Amino acid sequence: MALREINLIPEQILYKKYLSRYLFLWAGCLSLCFFLIFGFYLYQIRVVLPKERPVTTLEDMHKQLGTTLVDIKETQQEIQRLSLQESFLKDLTEIQPVSKLLLTLSDIMNTRTWLTKLTIDADTAVEVLPGIELYGSSLSNEDLGNFLTQLSSESFFYNVVLKYAKEIRIARSNQDRNALVKVIQFQINCKIPKF
Repeated sequence: MALREINLIPEQILYKKYLSRYLFLWAGCLSLCFFLIFGFYLYQIRVVLPKERPVTTLEDMHKQLGTTLVDIKETQQEIQRLSLQESFLKDLTEIQPVSKLLLTLSDIMNTRTWLTKLTIDADTAVEVLPGIELYGSSLSNEDLGNFLTQLSSESFFYNVVLKYAKEIRIARSNQDRNALVKVIQFQINCKIPKF
């Protein structure tokens, strides 16, 4: 004789019991997932985002805007200064290079004549040659005449004119101020060609 198991509990009661178990299990899993997601969201909002994004007030924004405006004004002034320098350099490059002028002058100069000031007056008009004013001193009239002759014979310079030459006395050295030496102070005007 074989033994058989017989369940005396009605099937509907067992079904309701199993169904309520599964519903509670899945509701618990969903609640746990929602709790984890909501906790991660709160952590992001309360901890991570405030560190990344500094809290700025309207007053801070006004200060930042003010410093930005000051920086913009300084940059505009710098641009304006640089454009003025550029226009000056553009006018200067229309004449012969200054290095060529200085090289020619150094070749012409004798050891007893020296320059104290050199002025280049570059006019922007195309037909006008740039003017140069040479200020300096020479130990004698012969040395000045020699320099003037060599300057006039150089093809780089045009319309060489001696504006003035006068005799003055200057100190021989910085240490001995009482020892005076006689020199000829002069100004020479001339013109150089443009490119």
